[in-house]
Parts: sequence; C-alpha cells; structure tokens
Amino acid sequence: MNLIEQLGGYSAAKAEANAPVKLINFFDYDQLDKELLEYRRQHNIFESGDLVVDTTGFYDWLCRVEYLSTDGRVVMYRHDQRKGDTAFTTRPLIETVRHATDAEIKAGKRLEVMK
Repeated sequence: MNLIEQLGGYSAAKAEANAPVKLINFFDYDQLDKELLEYRRQHNIFESGDLVVDTTGFYDWLCRVEYLSTDGRVVMYRHDQRKGDTAFTTRPLIETVRHATDAEIKAGKRLEVMK
C-alpha cells in the first residue's frame, strides 16, 4: 500500500504533506511528495508549483504553474534560460500542457521531438 492509500486518499495525503507540523519519522515526506506528483501526472491534476511543458510543439521550455483560472486555463511562469526570456503565459489546460517528466526537469526543457 502506498503512502497516499495509507493516508486515506489524495486529499488527505496532500493535507499531510502541506501540514505545518510534520509527524517526524512517521512518514517519508520526500517519498510522499514524489507519490503525490506521480498521482497528479497520472490523473492530469495540475497544482501551483507543478512543472509543465507545452504539447503543441511551439515551445520547448519548462513552465511553472502559478494558478488555474476559473475559465479552465493554466497561468504559468516560463523561463527560457537559453534566451534569458521570462514571462507569464496562459494556455488551455488539458489541450496544450502536460506535466514535465523527470528527464525533462533534469534537462530543463521539453525533450519530445515533434514530427
């Protein structure tokens, strides 16, 4: 049983991970954070702070989710280190963004090649 299941589901696990006081040595909080991220990746859940990439193929930089708007768009902060370009941008959530993979986070950009 994973930590999310042990804590009673995603909402309870997220609350525990974000709690100001941690139950020292009761949970592996780094592992819990990894499981919460993997759960969000699997279920297309986006939260503030998540790293995402553009799926249209137009941009290859990583973006950090700032917040989700009420009209179903994701407001992101992007930073292209190669160009020194920083700006806020918005995209329709499901259609044009996805969670960045661990390899993309390590590389600092979207890795898939558009054909």
